[in-house]
Amino acid sequence: MDIYMKTTKILFWACALLFTLQACDLDRDPANYIDYEKSYRNMQDAKKWDNGIYSTLRGKFGGAYVIPQEAQADMLNAHAAFGNLYGEFHGWTIKPESAVLQELYHSYYAALIDANVVLKLLPKMEVSSDEQVQRNHFLGDAYFARAFYHFNLVLRWGMIYDKNTADKDLGVVLATEPGSIDKPKRATNADTYKHILADLGKADSLLKDVPVKPGNTEINADAVKALRARVYLYMGDMAKAYNEAKQLIDHGTYPLIEPYYGRLDANNRVDAREDAFAQMWFYDDGKEQIWQPFVDKENEIATTTGFYGADLSTATYWDNQHDASKIGDYNKPAYVPTREVINDLFSGENDHRAQVLFEYVHTTVNDMNVSTQLYVISKFKGNPNYATLNSTHWGGYVPNGNQAPKPFRIAEQYLIVAEAAYDLGNINDAQNYLNLLRRSRGLDPTDLTGDALYQEIKNERARELAYEGFRLWDLRRWKQGVKKRTFQGRENYYMVPSAFYAGGYKVDIQPDNYMFVWPLPMNETLINTNLLPNPGWGDK
Repeated sequence: MDIYMKTTKILFWACALLFTLQACDLDRDPANYIDYEKSYRNMQDAKKWDNGIYSTLRGKFGGAYVIPQEAQADMLNAHAAFGNLYGEFHGWTIKPESAVLQELYHSYYAALIDANVVLKLLPKMEVSSDEQVQRNHFLGDAYFARAFYHFNLVLRWGMIYDKNTADKDLGVVLATEPGSIDKPKRATNADTYKHILADLGKADSLLKDVPVKPGNTEINADAVKALRARVYLYMGDMAKAYNEAKQLIDHGTYPLIEPYYGRLDANNRVDAREDAFAQMWFYDDGKEQIWQPFVDKENEIATTTGFYGADLSTATYWDNQHDASKIGDYNKPAYVPTREVINDLFSGENDHRAQVLFEYVHTTVNDMNVSTQLYVISKFKGNPNYATLNSTHWGGYVPNGNQAPKPFRIAEQYLIVAEAAYDLGNINDAQNYLNLLRRSRGLDPTDLTGDALYQEIKNERARELAYEGFRLWDLRRWKQGVKKRTFQGRENYYMVPSAFYAGGYKVDIQPDNYMFVWPLPMNETLINTNLLPNPGWGDK
């Protein structure tokens, strides 16, 4: 009887399997399988993939790619209406299960898949001699993108670079194959940065014939050089950082703007039609941009950095109330600059950047009858040409943060040369390049030396690159903590009541705090048990 039952079961499952196979289309790919080669067969396909490389890169210069580290650093305070946006970073209470960490980490590796598809399939494609140049450019774009993504991953999740221990310190997982299902270990810092620099070297060679010009929307050899100078700076290789950045300056392709001493408009603001610095940020125009990704109003809007927070509902409410004492520009941003930024860092009266980077506006929290005035960040308020709503406020439109990213500007290269020169003991160059930038921004030159000069170089970097995503990584490499986040206000001038700030975010972070390096997302470590945690995060 047992033999009969076993035989019956075997026949049943054999028939079921046969039926299943007959009912299936064996030529059909599984739903979760992507055959990249089917979408990469000719140069028309290659062009579409290259457009995708550009589109993905353009989206990596704002929003969550910038705000978390800026909120974690020392130049912002959370507004009372910030809705806990990146509150875990602002309060230094980050945990591996953070959804922000998971989304960022996944986003970079998802972007790496696209770059790797190009780098794997394009070299196999047969092309005509006329198409060879374009193929090289597509490959160069992909190598640049891969280097950029790995660099941003290692900035956030790799251990702090130390040349003496880089061959042992943990970097990040190097993604070199599209859609790999392997569970690799993290590369060392030495191997991670070696891979980044190798990709930049290949990109440099492949893109050397792409025209270079101010505000170029195409990735070119100068953009590669600008990224490489940045990489060397964060590696602490000051000699190479100096050489890369100085070459860009010496070429003279990207002149610093002329200082602006014109009058302010009726609202005590810079007239953007006259000031080149305002033109660069508000109208995406200028000659300092080494690479500026293409943006079009219809469908090419980049990720925005919502530090401006135009509050249309409150402004409209008071317009309708016809109360002249309450009418004005109302803003409700998630974060506002600290007192140290407004009153100390930008204390120079002739620094015309301050008139562009900040605006003095009304703000509320929940009650429209209770308001105060404070400075908000206007650097990323958006290009008026990309606005979707008009208004009697904010210069006639509602700023929405839509503008072209400016990931590589010549001003950063002046800062790199100045800092590297100081580190190398070349005080003349450190002063000279710092003063060239200061004059361009309307500041008097400095003759400081020693520690005071170094501090002024760091201050100038904070001013020029304010809220662009550099500050936390700079504090880390300078071995500075995060302490002062004083609320805006100055005695006998103006004071912003504490009710307009989110409470509980006063911190005293030492330079060696382990949270300067972010934890690997919990989901990633659960899936890939080969991923070792960063120091300090092992038991979190």
